Amino acid sequence: MNGELDLELYTISIIGLNNALETLDKTSFEEVCGNFQEFYQDVVNDLNLEEIQMNDYYMFFENGKTVFPQYIQTLKDIENEDIKDSLESLINVFENLNKIASAFPAQQEMINETH
Repeated sequence: MNGELDLELYTISIIGLNNALETLDKTSFEEVCGNFQEFYQDVVNDLNLEEIQMNDYYMFFENGKTVFPQYIQTLKDIENEDIKDSLESLINVFENLNKIASAFPAQQEMINETH
């Protein structure tokens, strides 16, 4: 997405996920899964660009280091055969985002490296 984090898509995806978690509706989970997969692909594409808005990514991944593992565990705890495929896909996306977040340096680390 041109080096900028698509926070609108992420917000829509999180709201949709929270609603899907309340209803456990298959269609809702499929839509949320598609949104998160699109968001993840945008992140990967952006991080491969030469110029990105690093401040957005620092804050996003710092927050993600906390919330991604929570969502992973919440999704793993759901036992529902109707939405199993969507759950597995969502877990995969969150695990991939979590891997990036874990490897992404904190803003202070980057500041220290440049001085």
